Amino acid sequence: MLRSKTFWAAISSCIAAAAAVATNEATLPEGLQIAVTAILAIFLRHGVAKTQTVAELAVETAKAAAAPPPALKKKAKKAA
Repeated sequence: MLRSKTFWAAISSCIAAAAAVATNEATLPEGLQIAVTAILAIFLRHGVAKTQTVAELAVETAKAAAAPPPALKKKAKKAA
């Protein structure tokens, strides 16, 4: 997660929002809205990556379950 561009962009947005509030360029509600949106982006990106990993694992498991055992492969070759 620390190597993600999304993570670092969100962290930068949070810092920028805090700086904007500190220098009175933005009100506190505006700064909070920016920061919350950035934090949501981090968690959304993490969730998507986690879902993709689980989906890839499910595909590999399904392929392994669908493949006939090696003993049946040898019998099929001998019969042909």
